[in-house]
Amino acid sequence: MTLLLLLTAAGATQAQAPLTGRWGLRQIAFEAPATLPDSLQEKLFHSPAAETNIGITNGELTLVVEFRPDSTYTYTTTRGGRLVLTEQGTYSVRRNQLYTRSAQTTDEPLFNGQLLLELTRRKLLIQTPIWQPELQIFEQLEYERLPTVKK
Repeated sequence: MTLLLLLTAAGATQAQAPLTGRWGLRQIAFEAPATLPDSLQEKLFHSPAAETNIGITNGELTLVVEFRPDSTYTYTTTRGGRLVLTEQGTYSVRRNQLYTRSAQTTDEPLFNGQLLLELTRRKLLIQTPIWQPELQIFEQLEYERLPTVKK
């Protein structure tokens, strides 16, 4: 029984290995299977994601997550060089789904339940449904791997 538990833990660590490292948000996009009504398109156009993309593009906003080999993560948002938000917790990956827990927030942790669409050495693409599930509208967050910070 103990051997089985050790093998399971080792398997989980292997699945998380490609995810470990520092990732910076590059852009937020939306995916929908069909043409959306004008009202929903307008809602997306004026969403906080649009502001975030503008902030990232002009260098004013930085969103970074670091996934560590010990299954902990740290997420930070800085605006104009000043820390705006930080979240720390633990993470796991099961069936291409990212699960996170954080004692720092009473809300749902930022990455909990997000689907890993693409994970390469340089790119991390995650997706989560927004609004009503039957609309099949997804928010996609594209991260690029950042160099490790020397301590």
